[in-house]
Amino acid sequence: MSWFSTSGHEIPWFILLMQAKGNLTATTFLIHRTFIGRRDGVIAPPVKAKHMLLRIMLAVSLIALVNVCSAQVTSGLSKEQLLKEIKKVLPDSTRQRYYNQLGGAYIDEAFRKSEVIDSAFFFLRKAVYLADSSNMANNEITYQGLALLGMAYIRNKEFGSGIKVFDQVVNGYRRKGDKEKEADTRMSEASCLSYFDVYPDIVEQNFKSAFLLYTVCGRAKKKIDVELELANFYIQNNKFFLAEDDLQLALKDTAKNNFYRVPEIYCLLSTASRYEGNFNKALKYAFESVKSLKSDGDSGILVGSYGELALVYQELDQPESSVYWYKKCLDVRAGIPTDRFTYWTAYLTTLQMIKANQTKQAFDLLRKLSSSYPPVHVDEKGSLSQSFAHCYNATRNYDKAEMYFLDMLKQYDKGDKNGEILMIANYDIGKFFATRQYYKRAKPYLEKAAALSRFTTASREMDLHLLLFKVDSAEGNFTAAIQHQQKSKALSDSIFTVTKNQQIEELLIQYQTEKKDQNIRLLEKESKLQHTALVYAHQTRNWLTGVAILFVIISGLLIYNSRLKQRTNKKLQEQRTEIEENNYALQHLVKEKEWLVREIHHRVKNNFQMVMGLLGSQSEYLETNEAIKAMTESQHRIQAMSLIHHKLYQSDNLSAINMVHYIHDLVDYLRDSFDIRQSVLFKLQIEPIELNLNYCIPVGLLLNEAITNAIKYAFPKNTRGEITILFKRITGNELLLVIRDNGVGLPSSFDISRLGSLGLKLMKGLSEDIDGVLTINSNGGTEIMIRFIYDPERAN
Repeated sequence: MSWFSTSGHEIPWFILLMQAKGNLTATTFLIHRTFIGRRDGVIAPPVKAKHMLLRIMLAVSLIALVNVCSAQVTSGLSKEQLLKEIKKVLPDSTRQRYYNQLGGAYIDEAFRKSEVIDSAFFFLRKAVYLADSSNMANNEITYQGLALLGMAYIRNKEFGSGIKVFDQVVNGYRRKGDKEKEADTRMSEASCLSYFDVYPDIVEQNFKSAFLLYTVCGRAKKKIDVELELANFYIQNNKFFLAEDDLQLALKDTAKNNFYRVPEIYCLLSTASRYEGNFNKALKYAFESVKSLKSDGDSGILVGSYGELALVYQELDQPESSVYWYKKCLDVRAGIPTDRFTYWTAYLTTLQMIKANQTKQAFDLLRKLSSSYPPVHVDEKGSLSQSFAHCYNATRNYDKAEMYFLDMLKQYDKGDKNGEILMIANYDIGKFFATRQYYKRAKPYLEKAAALSRFTTASREMDLHLLLFKVDSAEGNFTAAIQHQQKSKALSDSIFTVTKNQQIEELLIQYQTEKKDQNIRLLEKESKLQHTALVYAHQTRNWLTGVAILFVIISGLLIYNSRLKQRTNKKLQEQRTEIEENNYALQHLVKEKEWLVREIHHRVKNNFQMVMGLLGSQSEYLETNEAIKAMTESQHRIQAMSLIHHKLYQSDNLSAINMVHYIHDLVDYLRDSFDIRQSVLFKLQIEPIELNLNYCIPVGLLLNEAITNAIKYAFPKNTRGEITILFKRITGNELLLVIRDNGVGLPSSFDISRLGSLGLKLMKGLSEDIDGVLTINSNGGTEIMIRFIYDPERAN
């Protein structure tokens, strides 16, 4: 397990997105993965990550990337504020920025609720369409939106589409000759792909390309960022010697740049050494990482260094020290609301607390954590079950332990299926059964863990072979048992040597000595502070005398003020009585106003009915079918509006109507008007949504036009058919209206951009009135879909 996996970061992804906040240095710990991709058109097959290092680092960094990217293109408005703003008349560039930030916000939310990724696509595509229609296809805002769109595709595991979109951004910057932005984009694409452990060839190629581009641009700090990214990649692929070479080069570069990102470099050096089993080097680098921390450093940097040192102590079997540093990680994590790996850190903390005979405290920690920050993602739930399983096992409540272990596997199976998490999960449950001598039950889990052993550290692999040795011995499979025993012994010899143990002891003594010296200096400072406090105490006595005199004066003033308040309260009581009388009169006026509004709706409805009667009378004197048809269609449209005022007149709420009753009444009217009760079946799926008058009339007219068209044209020669009407809330204030039939469908030459009939033009205009998106499809019939955002405050 890497230091990222236990400590986690808010990892600001990269420089392209950092520039917007103007705070590149403050967030440098994790400016790691940005926009890079392969340009030769060849896409390598996906591969699984070999370590949790990159996976968990990227999970948090991707969220930070989205937040920073969204902040770059707007002024930092919330989703709700943005949804209100886009309803206003705005310049195209501003509207495009708002669409980008909404898309970025939904990508961020998708890390814990994957179903909202569709909303991200909806707004980001609107931004792209707006750029195409407004001749803004090559501006910076468009490139930022495209980068977010590519990220959304990759987040949705549509890797090919995501790579193509990133290609478009890279090629755009290449045409402009902007090498730095091209490098930023390449870094971002590689980071997105790395999160899902796919296309390692593209990832490595893009990191190296970015390094060369930053070198040409003279961006020294960004070169260091790439070196750290490349080291992460090498650790992920078990190329520890390459990672160490890359990090040593980064140390030389950072010495020339004000020791930029030194704690992270030492932390990664420790991670690489720990995975190799070189605990003496790992401990040395982890100490250096903690020593180089700044007291006001970024939270991601703090938990990274704390977590790595906790992991090294864990490998050295020093549970008390490990628990101390793990708890420091958890304390910092509490201030990172988007952190998805708090429960994994809690799991590792629990193991060490059990080793330190602190099982009861471990139970308390888990219950408090799950109460304060309930798990949302299935991986979080799996980690919580894994932790409880170990606690119950430690208290010998084996039935509950087994129940939680099985639930752990169930949750992880529904999650991201990270190799190292699954390896440790199978190792834990296999060890649980093997320790209780249930060797047959233990074996399949241990074999699964062995198949995933490339995802773990040398020490855990050593323990795994020792368990398999016991299982095979119990089954009489001595050949396999001897092989596992030999592998365990070889790993033990490579990890633990006399020289290494001596070096580790020396490092621990050196660190403790430095800590004691630091405590002595703190005590000396405390002594000086106490002396200063005594001097101030003498001066304070003199001040107290003056304060006593001042208190007497203030008391007199307070008595005077109290009497003044009594007189003021009497006046206020008189004013309150007068206000209450005015309120009663205003309430009477409000009731009269409601009665008048209700009467207006009633009279408007009657006037509509009168107009319909006049149109009906007029149609008797018309001779042509087209004129009669136009009159009939006008009657239907007027009836759709008349129904709205009729509902408002009957409703207690004079400003909005329930669409369930309205749509049913409108369908009944049209069914009777066309006399189709026997031939056409209506299926209504209407949610109880209330719309105010500004939305009711456009929606009612849209329904009238769509249903009328379906009745007239979908079922020629009175053939039987079915019309489905769906009206529901998608998310938040976003609503969807669908009118679908199973009739003959649209002609192949139909083009919505070249609308000919009045009805279709009217539907398009009505959709624009409510800022909706009109879509017409023909597949086994005709489907008309209007997607719009309902703003309840748009009352007038």
